[in-house]
Amino acid sequence: MQLFWKLLIGRGITGKGAQISVSMFDVMADWLTVPLLHFEGGKSPKRVGMAHPSISPYGVFDTKDGQQILISIQSDREWVKLCAEFIGDASLGKDSRFATNVDRVGIREQTDGIVAARFATLSKDEAEVLLDNADVAFASVNDMGGLSNHPHLRRITVDSPNGPVSYPAPAAIFVGEQRNYGSVPALKKPER
Repeated sequence: MQLFWKLLIGRGITGKGAQISVSMFDVMADWLTVPLLHFEGGKSPKRVGMAHPSISPYGVFDTKDGQQILISIQSDREWVKLCAEFIGDASLGKDSRFATNVDRVGIREQTDGIVAARFATLSKDEAEVLLDNADVAFASVNDMGGLSNHPHLRRITVDSPNGPVSYPAPAAIFVGEQRNYGSVPALKKPER
């Protein structure tokens, strides 16, 4: 919202708009600032899961090389393609037990078990190639250590009463404008 007001007020004063660049990676990194700071402070947050209550299969699966991949099968057509091109069993896509998403959710443990068994036979790279060929929505699952060391993570450093603090830069980049960030103020002790 602050960005909106900055643009609106700036246009009102100068009569000019602004070119803004926003990457999805930067937005997610910004949203993860608090867990990232916990990780970098030695107290990494615990995972709470990625399952979807009304879609199956939808979740994180482990590859044989210990990597995690999130998939989302959001239609029966995608299920058929996943079975044929990723699992390697086209008949499973036509099996009445798994015919619809409602059916698959009803036997989620069995559905996820079949998918998990296939992931366990593949490396991350192999799984990604097959998922891409099957036109399935997927993403690599990372942790805070991965974010902390990611080559695309932009950071800013601000002063604080306890020394400098480095954290993800705000996602919006105003082209041609240098942004300045003030220091973190000290906490005021309550008066008694």
